[in-house]
Amino acid sequence: MSDFRVIPTGLNLRSSGEVVPDNIIVLLPQGQIVTRIGSEPDSEKWWQVQTVLGGSTLQGFVSKSYLSAILQLQEKVLWVVDYDTLNWFVDRATYVKATAVAIRTDNDLDQAIPAFHAQGIKVYGWRWPSAERVRALKEAQNVVDLLNKGLDGYYVDPEGEPGHHYDWNQKNLESIAEDFCKAITAASTGKPFGTTSHFRAKKVFDQLPWNSFFKYSNVFLPQAYWKSAGGLINGGDPEKNYHQSLDEWEITGASRDKIVPMAGELEFSTAAQINKYAQEAQKQGVASLHFYTATKNVKSEVWDEVAKVG
Repeated sequence: MSDFRVIPTGLNLRSSGEVVPDNIIVLLPQGQIVTRIGSEPDSEKWWQVQTVLGGSTLQGFVSKSYLSAILQLQEKVLWVVDYDTLNWFVDRATYVKATAVAIRTDNDLDQAIPAFHAQGIKVYGWRWPSAERVRALKEAQNVVDLLNKGLDGYYVDPEGEPGHHYDWNQKNLESIAEDFCKAITAASTGKPFGTTSHFRAKKVFDQLPWNSFFKYSNVFLPQAYWKSAGGLINGGDPEKNYHQSLDEWEITGASRDKIVPMAGELEFSTAAQINKYAQEAQKQGVASLHFYTATKNVKSEVWDEVAKVG
C-alpha cells in the first residue's frame, strides 16, 4: 500500500470508478492523505483508496491524476545567521528534527561542527561573500579549511547591495565568482555546493554573474520568503512564491530538479504558512525543506510546525 496526497482544493471520493451523480461518498479536502488499497478493479484512471476523515475510515475510488505521491523527506535544514550560545542552536535544531544546519561562516564552526555531528546532524556553511577579489578568496580559503575539518557543504549567497563591497549585481565579476567557486568545489568533491539568492533571480539582479555561480552548483536555493522585517514579500503567499521561484530560477539557468525553494523568514511566519510551504514542496516533488532563519523571536507554534512537517 502507498500513501498519496490530494492535490486540488477538493476531490470526490466515489463508490465506483465512474463519474455519476449518485456515487459521491464525500469531498476530500486539499492535502488529505489517502492510502491506495486496490490493484484491480483499479483502472488507468481510477484508484481504490482508503482514508480517515472526521474520525471515520472511508473506502472508495478517486481519479489518480489528482493525487501526488508522498515523498520521503531527504533533508530538513535549519539556517542561522548568528546565535548567543551554540547550545541554544543545537537545542532548536534537534527540537525541529533537522537533518542539517546552515551556519554563516563568521560563527565559530570549529566548535559547531563536532557539536552537531555528535547529534547526527550535518553542518553546512553559508555566506554572502564580498565581491572584491581579495576578500572573496579569503572567504573561499576559510571554507576550504572548514571542509578539511568536517564541514559537510557550503552555500554561497550572492546578492546586490549598491555601494557596498558585497554588491554582486555589477558587470565584470565573472572571474571573481568563478575563482571563488573553483577554490571551494575543488575541496568539496561529493558534497553540496549551492547558490542561494533572491527568488526572482535575474529579474531582480540582472547583472549578477548567475552563470558563473550556477555552473559549479549542485543545488539551487531560491529565497522564496513571504515576509521579512520589511513586510510582505510579493503578496506574502508561500505557494505563489514557491511556484515563482521554481520558474524564475529555471529561466535563469538552474536545473529544475535541483531547485529547492527556501521558507522564511521564520520570525515573521505563522504555523499555517510553514504548513503551506511544506505541502507545496510535496506537490512539486521537492524532498528537501530549508528554513531561514533561527532567532529567539520565532513563535513557539512555528517551531512546533517546523518540527512536525516532513
